[in-house]
Amino acid sequence: MKLAKIGFALAALAMVLCSRPDVAWATRVFTALVTGAITAAPMRSQIEVDHHTYRIKAGSPAEQTASSLYVGQIVDLVLDAPTTESTPAVVAINKHAGS
Repeated sequence: MKLAKIGFALAALAMVLCSRPDVAWATRVFTALVTGAITAAPMRSQIEVDHHTYRIKAGSPAEQTASSLYVGQIVDLVLDAPTTESTPAVVAINKHAGS
């Protein structure tokens, strides 16, 4: 019985030691989500949702999606930083199905 516990402990220790930090970073969740209606015609560099202007991160999927959006459409903006920071950037834009 004692040997089984030691084996389990060694397996757990090996798993912890073999885990790499980049695996944890790959599953990182973005910090903020903003939902609202587009209130101005979006450009490649910025989008206005509910009368707040957000910068679109260059080279992100949001930059490619912005050209197919229009005023009044309901969207979710995924930001790379909390909205309390001075300049969060949009990294992804998800359109709502009904809008």
